[in-house]
Amino acid sequence: MIVLSSDAIEVVNRNALVTAALNQGYNAFLPVYDNGIDLILHNEATGDTKLVQLKGRWTIDKKYLGRNIWIAFPDRGDWYVVPHDLMVEQGVKHTETQSWVRGTYSKSPLSKIDRANLAEFRFGNPQSVVNDVAALRA
Repeated sequence: MIVLSSDAIEVVNRNALVTAALNQGYNAFLPVYDNGIDLILHNEATGDTKLVQLKGRWTIDKKYLGRNIWIAFPDRGDWYVVPHDLMVEQGVKHTETQSWVRGTYSKSPLSKIDRANLAEFRFGNPQSVVNDVAALRA
């Protein structure tokens, strides 16, 4: 088994998210300067634009508060793209932890309740998208 560096894992995750985003009608743009935004998703048909911070799991961080940043993270094969400040509101019990006092909190995997609360922000499963496209070409 190959052990990937954290940089390589971020590239793999970014590509998986972009695959799911394309299937949802979004195009992805990489900012020249990050400053907390890893990519910008834009849906030309709807005009929707999301400033996205890519994470490996559900994560809230004080440095993203009030910045209209969406957190993208995988869970059990699916990707979620959720407004950060909504995650803080829904995870208010986590803001009482020592981790949050230091500035950040993360958890994985999502509970059944979390998945239900975040269902509207489920962005899809990139592997199923790839499989569907491959099936069309066969």
